This record gives sequence, structure tokens and C-alpha cells, in this order.
Amino acid sequence: MLKIESITKTFNITGNEEDTRIALDNISLHIKEGEFVTIIGGNGSGKSTLMNLISGVFPPDKGHILIDGECVDKLSEYKRAKYLGRVFQDPNLGTAPQMSVLENMELALRRGSKRSIFKWGFKKEHKAMFIDLIKDLGLGLESRLEQKVGLLSGGQRQAVTLLMATLQRPKILLLDEHTAALDPKTSRIVLNLTEKVVKEQKLTTIMITHNMKDAIKYGNRLIMLHGGHILYDVSGEEKQKLLPEDLYKKFDEADIAQEQA
Repeated sequence: MLKIESITKTFNITGNEEDTRIALDNISLHIKEGEFVTIIGGNGSGKSTLMNLISGVFPPDKGHILIDGECVDKLSEYKRAKYLGRVFQDPNLGTAPQMSVLENMELALRRGSKRSIFKWGFKKEHKAMFIDLIKDLGLGLESRLEQKVGLLSGGQRQAVTLLMATLQRPKILLLDEHTAALDPKTSRIVLNLTEKVVKEQKLTTIMITHNMKDAIKYGNRLIMLHGGHILYDVSGEEKQKLLPEDLYKKFDEADIAQEQA
């Protein structure tokens, strides 16, 4: 499904060679169809860079990215979007806040089309489908389809954004710390919804999180990044037996090894 082959990405904001930072250092990663991968790592470990490389926000310095066997290195972020659904940390991203829930859902359904949503108008069967989908959220939004998305709570917006990102059943669903800005109760609601959608649609999913318990609980594979490298890659029964303390220990060991290098 997704193959990342010998990817390297460096950044130099100031132009000074001494300020060059290696965000990802020659990493390779293969993710099978239907896998739900959680990714953890400290600040500067390369998590967001990896997500942005997959999305096409910027190109790799070296290496290749393949989706279903097709090399997408040269595809723009816009063209690559046909393969991907993405939910960001900020609930305001991924939606049009001044448009209604209905308009946002319709836009997501017609993503990639060149014709205007307003020229086409709304189809009754689409509205019925949106109501059914939103009812499943259990947040009472089915009666608020005409309300502007920007007036919803953060959790409600993330739930709507998740639905929008999966309306066209993307080949890969990217979750970029999508519950980090939510309170614990709302975060749990959105994560449980995420798990439900991923299982029902059998979506290949990559989820970045800073929460060790969530990284262990959700998904069937866990990857730990550190200093631009893959430090730990675990799945199956071994992942299920992990405790947060096990992951903290690996981070500490990596920090010590880096200091001694």
C-alpha cells in the first residue's frame, strides 16, 4: 500500500549551514493495506515531517514514496489529495468555518471535481446520506446541518472533519494529532469514532499522537521515531502487551545514547 524508501529530508531556515537540521534520515517504511499505525516521538523526531512528505506538502531530498505501487514524489499536494484523507490537530483546518455542515460535507464528497458545488446544487440523496452519517456520531448534529461549522465545538468539528476526510474512502487516512486540542472526554469520543470508521471502512491509517496509552490502545502497529530515525516498530501481540512505561524507557535509552554519541 504505502512504501517509503530511503527518505531523507533536511531543513535550513536561516541559510546558515550550521543551522541545517535533518528531520528524517534515510528511513524506509512499508505499511500494508488495512493497517492502523500509531506513530509516537518527541518534538523534532520527524513525525510531522513524515506526514507532510506523504501528503506532498514538500518533496523529499532523497528517496521515494509509493502509494499502491505508484511513485507520487512529483505529484503536488493537490493532486496527491485524491489518495489521502487528512485530519489536522487544529479543528479549524480541513473545513470551511463560514460554511454550513451540509455545505462542508457536500464539498468533501465532490472533492477533486472541477465543477462548482453551487452550480450543481445539493442533491436530496446526499443530504439523506449526510444525516445518517452524522446521526452515527451521537452528537446531535443531525438537526444542525445548516449551522456554520465554525460555531461548533472543537470535538464536533473534529468529528465532522473525520467524516469529511473519509467520505470518499481514501487509500490512506492521515490523523495528525487530531485529538491533541480536545479535552479528555471529547478526545475519547473522537478516538472511539475514529476506530469505528477505520474498522468499518478497513482504512489504511496513520495516526500521530503524544499520548502513550492511546498509541498502545488504538491500531495494530506502533512506530516510535527519534532523531529522524525509526527507533521501534512493533505490532500484533507484542504491541498489545506494551505498557506506557515500556515506551518511556525506550525514549530515555535513546536520549542517553544520543548524548553519549
